[in-house]
Amino acid sequence: MNPVQDDPIAELEAVTAEMAAVRDLGDERLHVLLEKRGALIQSLIGTNWDPRDERLASIIANASQLQERLHKHAESIRGDLLSLESAGTLISAVRSTFGAPQRGGIDING
Repeated sequence: MNPVQDDPIAELEAVTAEMAAVRDLGDERLHVLLEKRGALIQSLIGTNWDPRDERLASIIANASQLQERLHKHAESIRGDLLSLESAGTLISAVRSTFGAPQRGGIDING
């Protein structure tokens, strides 16, 4: 048997380390790993695990690294959205300056 599968803390450690190594934060693999990590944490809550287990430090370090990367990624997305909002405001201002386009041709109604 695979020793990682027999030891939830080892499996949690491996999943968290893989999450920290994921480069594309929008990748489907990260989503799968997040779900698996959540399930592992839920399963550990009801067990008698040793909080002094040294592997927990590795799990915490990797989770902290991933959290920092996710935070930076979210800030980058916020900046991009603010830029788009500013660009939209600028485009609206330019459109209002030029007004409605004038129709060409002769008016035969009047």
